Amino acid sequence: MEAMVERNLFTGYSVGELVSISVLHLQFVDDTLLVGVKSWANVRALRDVLVLFETMSGLKVNFNK
Repeated sequence: MEAMVERNLFTGYSVGELVSISVLHLQFVDDTLLVGVKSWANVRALRDVLVLFETMSGLKVNFNK
């Protein structure tokens, strides 16, 4: 995800007014929530990174959730 942001392929969601931070993901126990601005480019980038994760880890991502 960091590489996607560094290459401007994914834009996180900015939180804060005076000093903003970019939120990309939230994790709790075995759940991960990926967060970004609303755009088709972000949707494509997320799908690409999740397919790469599947390939590298051998795990399956449920894209229907």
